[in-house]
Amino acid sequence: MIMTGRINATPTCRGSIYLCPEGVSNPTKLNMLKAENLCKIYKDGKISLEVLKGINLEVKNGEALCIIGPSGAGKSTLLHLLGGLDEPSKGKVFFEGEALYRIPEEERAKIRNERIGFVFQFYHLLPEFSALENVLLPALIDAIAFARAKERAEELLRLVGLEARMDHKPSQLSGGEQQRVAIARTLINDPDIIFCDEPTGNLDSQQGAQIVELLRNLNREQGKTLVIVSHEESIARMANRIVHIRDGRLL
Repeated sequence: MIMTGRINATPTCRGSIYLCPEGVSNPTKLNMLKAENLCKIYKDGKISLEVLKGINLEVKNGEALCIIGPSGAGKSTLLHLLGGLDEPSKGKVFFEGEALYRIPEEERAKIRNERIGFVFQFYHLLPEFSALENVLLPALIDAIAFARAKERAEELLRLVGLEARMDHKPSQLSGGEQQRVAIARTLINDPDIIFCDEPTGNLDSQQGAQIVELLRNLNREQGKTLVIVSHEESIARMANRIVHIRDGRLL
């Protein structure tokens, strides 16, 4: 079990009711992420496509939030804006009370590497590297000592059930195993919040169920804040809050 003092300080979440952890008297301090009037417009010459149309959303520390919507609803765009990967056309994103897009890009990149984790539908593993090496990479970028980073990477691969597959390259792993490597890689720097973009989209039902169970354990046993986007209602069962998006608006 990989735990930190920071994780132990997360609130207990039950639906829309949030219990303050000991020592926190102001519930507003539990807000990890907040979007205000978030809009995204893509332009191609004279053509403009408004993908997000005034999104307002709060994410509480320690909750598992699932954003459900059909393809083309704006789910992935919203996730990228919330995670600091792309700038909004209008509106603001606050990370622990600080305006994320007023932070210089170099500092924002550091936040993404150290505080925010991403799990994508297509894994994004480097094919020439082993599972262990793929998990190691973000820690090396963060200048963590190699021996310490390797020990943590091995621990994380054991956590996701791949202790016997550490030396295998992505081409030697199933889709579900590759996604578990991607989740272990996400955890290497102990992020506070994990964004998941269709994490079961390329998996069969059995592999998808294993990934959902792993994410559920990360939230409930380790206190990780999760924001998951999906078009599948089934994945929403592990969340403690669900919001729906359609045509760029939350319903």
